Amino acid sequence: MIPGLYSAATAMDLTDRRQEVIAENLANLQTPGYRRRVTSQASFDSVIAPLQMPTDRVYSSRLLGAHTGDTKFDFTQGHLEETGVKLHAALNGDGFFTVQGPNGPLYTRSGAFHADPQGTIVNIDGLPVMGTNGPLTLPNGASSSQVEITKDGNVYVGEQRVGQLQLVDFADKNVLQPEGTSLFSAPADAVTTGTGAEVIQASLEMANTSSVDQLVNLIEISRHRDAAQRALTTIADSIKKRIGMGQ
Repeated sequence: MIPGLYSAATAMDLTDRRQEVIAENLANLQTPGYRRRVTSQASFDSVIAPLQMPTDRVYSSRLLGAHTGDTKFDFTQGHLEETGVKLHAALNGDGFFTVQGPNGPLYTRSGAFHADPQGTIVNIDGLPVMGTNGPLTLPNGASSSQVEITKDGNVYVGEQRVGQLQLVDFADKNVLQPEGTSLFSAPADAVTTGTGAEVIQASLEMANTSSVDQLVNLIEISRHRDAAQRALTTIADSIKKRIGMGQ
């Protein structure tokens, strides 16, 4: 019965981790470019196969409990919302904007850009937005209201071309690592690909999650936790009776 206690306890721990992920998703419902976190779970067969022993006298604790994989990201596109702000941009299709981070390039779906006092186009964290030839900077005296961004990412102020947004995609997005709420870094050996994404000016891509889905998930998790807790209590009571503590 002790293995049963372990299984029920790990099932409760799993629901705690899933609840943390859902809480983060709910907290970022209105964050532009936020990618929904998901908790992967392994099938029983895939967990037990590499752990099978030649004798039934040897056990692994991994055979006794509930297991979950690493937290991953859902990179499906969120809905686009028009803002009317000329320096805001959204991507319709796969790909990322590039910004210059403290330790190298970072990638984001959030196009909530603005111009700093020096005229450099930056994201909400103040990081320079990268063009194909370096950071994008408005001409002296230019206003962000004069900016026009074409569908292929070219940035103009009047007739003057400022540069072109550096857009990038990855052959395997699972290699990306989170750097804050809506930024990702990529390893040096990550394989990049071209992107056919269309740039939509004066719009933002919102988080790709919904409150309804997350609340439904919370209800499901609550029921799983209740079931595990009932199992834990039942097994504990049985053990007490077995050793005479429940009399």
